Amino acid sequence: MKKVIIGILFLIVLFIGVKFIPLGTKEMRMGASLISIEVPKLSSLDSECCSYEATFKSIRGKNILKKELDKIMSKYQKMTCNNETYYYDIKNNISYKEYEISGGLFFSTYKLIYVRDNICNQ
Repeated sequence: MKKVIIGILFLIVLFIGVKFIPLGTKEMRMGASLISIEVPKLSSLDSECCSYEATFKSIRGKNILKKELDKIMSKYQKMTCNNETYYYDIKNNISYKEYEISGGLFFSTYKLIYVRDNICNQ
């Protein structure tokens, strides 16, 4: 009986750790646009639309995903043009327009909207 309780407690601690502790990022190659973008670890591509919009699912919590995505965007050059703010990834030549996050009990989803090239130089 003690082993079952220890096993359950271990799973609960593991679940909390995965949901709420930062784990870093990874590079993911997009199929439609053929570019690589940086995303939080434990994310999987859910769908791509129109070559420049990708939706991801993650077991991570909404707040920790926001922190991870904010950290990713802070690495890029922040630009303002056409009364909008963009984040330009020089390495991959991508301008990120925005991201949206929605949380759920077990899975969260987030969407990245981006364009190829430096949008402020077009």
